[in-house]
Amino acid sequence: MHDSEWLDAFIGGASTNNASIITKPKTTSAESSSERKKDRKNSKPWFTPFPPIDRVQAMRAQFFDNGPMPGKGKTQHTMKLRVYLDDGQPLNQRNPHWHRVVELIEPKKVVAWAEQEHAEGKLSVAGLDRYRDAANTATAWMRDEPGALWAKMGHIGSPPGSHYFHGQFLLVLTREDEMEARLHLDEAVIEVGPFYANKRSSKANAPKRHALYDPHGLIAGTEDGE
Repeated sequence: MHDSEWLDAFIGGASTNNASIITKPKTTSAESSSERKKDRKNSKPWFTPFPPIDRVQAMRAQFFDNGPMPGKGKTQHTMKLRVYLDDGQPLNQRNPHWHRVVELIEPKKVVAWAEQEHAEGKLSVAGLDRYRDAANTATAWMRDEPGALWAKMGHIGSPPGSHYFHGQFLLVLTREDEMEARLHLDEAVIEVGPFYANKRSSKANAPKRHALYDPHGLIAGTEDGE
């Protein structure tokens, strides 16, 4: 399912007081091909870290479960982040300024990477401790939280998965009926949520859960999952 198709279920009933909805006219095959070439030429580089948090107006998080056998080179659980920045224009939910798919893996693997980076002099002791503290939180969650299903971490990086930005990672804690996501940006920790089950689409490739970081109330109120 394309992002725009899934978002329609939520945007369609949203208030337009704070959001601007832009509908593009249909194009011919030739026009589409030309637009794709133009987009590739003008596309922003992938190798960019998470934007400065003081510029973030809102963020949408979409959780995907690709099943126990997701295929070679893929992970079962991923989180897509769609970030909207303050650019002086009305917020357009279909056009995030920055987006990234975060593969959620075992915390020990993330910590092992951080320890190697520290050993090579690329990551400070304080930076390494942030990864270890998050992994310890995951361990405590699995040990102490009733009904805990899994706890995973994921790097904020750039495709194809060989470049990770120091200090930028996700911690996701999950029970059967609850999910918590904490976005670590160096010393800052952003709570994203609450998460709601996706009840508006039953398609296999639709996100299973979704949440907002919406400190300014620009799109809140549309994520009730009903």
